Amino acid sequence: PKATVAIEDRPFYSNEGVDPRSIAGAAWVDLRTGSTSQGGSTLTQQLVRNLYKGADQHTLSRKLKEACLAVKLTRRWSKDRILSTYLNQVYYGAHAYGAEAAAHTYFGRPAAQLSLAQAALVAGLPQAPSLYDPFYSSQAAKQRRNQVLEAMAAQGMVDLATARTAERSPLGLHPGQLYQHV
Repeated sequence: PKATVAIEDRPFYSNEGVDPRSIAGAAWVDLRTGSTSQGGSTLTQQLVRNLYKGADQHTLSRKLKEACLAVKLTRRWSKDRILSTYLNQVYYGAHAYGAEAAAHTYFGRPAAQLSLAQAALVAGLPQAPSLYDPFYSSQAAKQRRNQVLEAMAAQGMVDLATARTAERSPLGLHPGQLYQHV
């Protein structure tokens, strides 16, 4: 959970379901580049998007609805419940929905038994599961894992020496059988 918050939504525990600064920053980058490459969504907005998918997913109207629903959800649910629900339903690649399935898929063990480096790898996957797939793109997966570790160190979730040690560790993949696609 800490790794996910560190990389996906740093002000998660203090925002009201939306983060105006992140949205403004993403909009600025999108305007400068002429694309919609920046997210700006909070974990709560991502959860709302995943729970209530619709055909107009990339429209301004859809974004506004997501923001309103995220604010309402934040007022009704605890932050821990929102984070837990997000972690249990988000897609991590390789047919794994939820962090527990991802832990079994990539490491053959429960999420509670992952090392710091393994947890950071899993936390980095939802942004682009196929791009960071450790089975096919180990270098990209390592780079993303290390970004997560850097974010955790920058936010004081782990000390810098611990993050550096985890960055040097091998991926340690051990494909599990529990959630294999048939």
